[in-house]
Amino acid sequence: MNNSTETIEISDPNALPDKPLVSVYTLAYNHEKFIADAIEGVIAQQCDFPIELIIGEDCSLDRTRNIVLDYQRRYPHLIRILTAEQNVGAKTNAARCQIAARGEFVAICEGDDYWHHPRKLQMQVELMSAHPQMTFCHTDFDRRTRFRTWHSKHKNYPTPYLARGNAYKVLLYEWTVMTATSMLRRDIFERFRGTEFDNPSWPFGDGNRLLFASTKGTSGYIDISTSTYRKVRNSAVNKDNVAHLRMLLATEECIELFMARHPVEAEDQRQIRAKLKKRIYRATFFAERIDLMNSTRQWLRANGFELNAMLHGVRIAIVKLKLPIRILRSAKNFVDLHLSAIPS
Repeated sequence: MNNSTETIEISDPNALPDKPLVSVYTLAYNHEKFIADAIEGVIAQQCDFPIELIIGEDCSLDRTRNIVLDYQRRYPHLIRILTAEQNVGAKTNAARCQIAARGEFVAICEGDDYWHHPRKLQMQVELMSAHPQMTFCHTDFDRRTRFRTWHSKHKNYPTPYLARGNAYKVLLYEWTVMTATSMLRRDIFERFRGTEFDNPSWPFGDGNRLLFASTKGTSGYIDISTSTYRKVRNSAVNKDNVAHLRMLLATEECIELFMARHPVEAEDQRQIRAKLKKRIYRATFFAERIDLMNSTRQWLRANGFELNAMLHGVRIAIVKLKLPIRILRSAKNFVDLHLSAIPS
C-alpha cells in the first residue's frame, strides 16, 4: 500500500473507551445529505455499555468529510474517523473499519441509512449475550423511497424466508437481512477474512459474510423495526441495468460456492437456483443480453420451470430491435431513479 492509500485515523484516544463492547462502523462516500442522520442514530443509542463509532470516510467529493470531522470534534468519546489521502474504494474502506473494530460485537450502518430506535444496540447485545451460539442477529426495518416509507417491512409484508435460528438455507433462498439492522460477533469478521467466500471480485461483502456466519452458529431476530433503509439513486444496489445483472451473476456464483461446500437437499438446491435464475432472466432483458436470456431459459425449462414461449420470443424481438428495449429501459430507469430512489 502506498502512502496515499495508507489509513489515517482521526480520533482522541484519551477520550475513547478503553474496551467498547460494541463497535459500529459506517462507510461514508458522497453522503452529505444523509451522513448526519446515520451518525445521530448512533449518538441516540441508550446503552449500559461503552460503544465506539468508526466512520470510514473515503475522500468524498462533497461536504461529507467536513460533516464527519465536525461530529468527531463534538463527540471525541465516541467517534473515530478512518480515511486516506485518496479514495480506496468501498471494499477496502469496509475492511479497514472491520480491522479497526475493538468491540466484542460489530454493528453496521451505511452512510445513507440510519437507526430510528434508541435501544437497537441494547436489545441486540442482550439477545446475543443470552445465546452464546448466536453468530449474528437482525431486526425488522423501514424502507424509505422518495415519496413513501414502508414501515416494519417484515411484519407488514411477511416472507417465508425470514432469517432466524438455523438460517443458512433460508438465506440461500432469499436475502432477508438488511445490513443496517445486523449485528455480528467480531470473531466472524476475523474468521471470514481471506477465505474463499471473501471473494474480492464480488460487488458485495455483506451477504456472503452473513451466509458464512450462518454456517458457524444460529441467528437471532427481533420483531421491532430499528433501522431505516433508504433507496438512494446511484447506490451500490441502485445502479444501471448492466450493474444489476453483474450483481445477480455474482450472487449466483456465491450461492453455488456455498452449496458446494455446505450442501442442502437436492430439491432445495433446484428451487434456490430457479428462484435466482428467474431474477437473472428478467435482468438479461433490460441488459440486452440475448445469449444469457436464452441459456437461462434453457436451464429453467430443463429443470421443470417453463417460461411462456411467446413472451420469450417477444422479448428477444424487442432486444434485437434495440429501439423498443431502450424506450422500455428508459422508462424503467426513470421510475427507479426519479420517482422511487431518493436523489443522492
